Amino acid sequence: MDDKRKKEIQEYAERKAAPPLFGGGKSNEDGAEYRKAMQENAPYLTLGVQMALTIAAFAGLGWWLDKQNGTSLWIGICSGFGAVAGLGYFLFVVLRMEKKKESKS
Repeated sequence: MDDKRKKEIQEYAERKAAPPLFGGGKSNEDGAEYRKAMQENAPYLTLGVQMALTIAAFAGLGWWLDKQNGTSLWIGICSGFGAVAGLGYFLFVVLRMEKKKESKS
């Protein structure tokens, strides 16, 4: 398949592509602004999931320790440690990103 045909197929696919779920898609300029905003905010979007997974992982560790030792103390301790670790990482990343943003300005 030659390059001209590939380009025609790509242009057709772009015209027929579904508009984005969030944020317009009215023009290429709007789409560029949306993509730029998503790229700038991408590091922040995963923080909530990372924090929840950290807490869940430490709660799982506490549950396993309780099961092994026949106690009911470790799940609370590990969950609390996971919450502190998750929040600490959250604040670390947010402060680092803000510092980076300020240095660019």
